[in-house]
Amino acid sequence: MMKLVSKTGLYASIMAGILVLGACGEQSSSGGSDGSSNYPNDEIQIIVPFAAGGAATTTARMIADNMEEHVGQDIVVENQEGGSGTAGQQAVASAEPDGYTLLLATNSVITNPIFSETSYTHESYEPIGQVVSDVSYLYVPQDAPYDDYESFITYAENNPGEVTIATSGAQASDNFAAEDLIEEEGIDANTVPYDGAARAVSSAAGGHDAAAMSSFSEAEGQVQEGNLKPILVFSSDSSQDYPDLPTTADLGYEGITDESWRGLVAPEGTDSEIINFLTNNLEKAFNEEDFQQSMENQGMTTRFRNGEELTELMNSQFERYNEE
Repeated sequence: MMKLVSKTGLYASIMAGILVLGACGEQSSSGGSDGSSNYPNDEIQIIVPFAAGGAATTTARMIADNMEEHVGQDIVVENQEGGSGTAGQQAVASAEPDGYTLLLATNSVITNPIFSETSYTHESYEPIGQVVSDVSYLYVPQDAPYDDYESFITYAENNPGEVTIATSGAQASDNFAAEDLIEEEGIDANTVPYDGAARAVSSAAGGHDAAAMSSFSEAEGQVQEGNLKPILVFSSDSSQDYPDLPTTADLGYEGITDESWRGLVAPEGTDSEIINFLTNNLEKAFNEEDFQQSMENQGMTTRFRNGEELTELMNSQFERYNEE
């Protein structure tokens, strides 16, 4: 009997040791001693640094809706507008790098620090992934005394100083593209930056500006309601949505294009395992049919870049805009 008990005790000890080692291995594979192994154990917040109602907010909500089931926690979206995006961007840059506060990032996270005094740069974030890549269009009010690009330029030439083009922000890529177009055409016109594309589109639709720069998804509602119409696409390729529109390349301005991206970033210093976890689950959400269909219904062009690829894009855009 003693011999049997000893064998049983030895077997129990061995099994206990295996279970302990297995638990240790599981912990080391899912996280580290900094607590990332428990991530996420609370809701995750996505900050949108623009006014509610625009494509950035729509993108963030679609990400949240489709990503929640993969991360196993609620994802909430909050708009923190101000300073053409700088208020919300600063809030995330200075947030605790624990993976619970993320930023819905756009090109402006690169341009704002270049052209404004901010305490952050694009390197103050850890890129997670990109989900949208949209081109910009030039829209004009439906009842304006011009109905295509040629007549718009003629009107601007005949009314110097009166033409304003609404844009999504002073340091936004669409504002630079509009300013480049004004310079190339040699017209006396000005851009009027707003806090997000939603307000720029609304202003032009209300007749307060002669035109507005916007993506398809931002302005299509106003087009369908008969308030705006597109007259130019800022791309080297023809538009799938408006194939008859001239492109900036058609005008001979190949260098004047505007492709705006949207994606997620986290504060600098966020644990790499948390970033990888978020990137993997963002990609899962991106590949869902429901996500793709919802984005298509909003007129958004989807494109996925992982964190490393988005870092490369941000660095290349920084070099471009820094030369402006």
